[in-house]
Amino acid sequence: MKTVYSLRIDKELREEMEKYNVKWNEEIENFIRRRIEELKKEEIFKKINEILQTMPETKSNSAELVREDRDNS
Repeated sequence: MKTVYSLRIDKELREEMEKYNVKWNEEIENFIRRRIEELKKEEIFKKINEILQTMPETKSNSAELVREDRDNS
């Protein structure tokens, strides 16, 4: 289902748009979809960062942890 969203643009811009055979509604919709995906990713990274900030630091590095895990197997 589609809905209508209107916006105001400069008259000069509208005149420029009319010179080209472009489906502007599709262009704008695609831009909005890409932008929303970017915003979702930013939100996820922010949440991950907040979680990481609450986790205690470890004194071991990853190589030591892997070695320890292998030795215990």
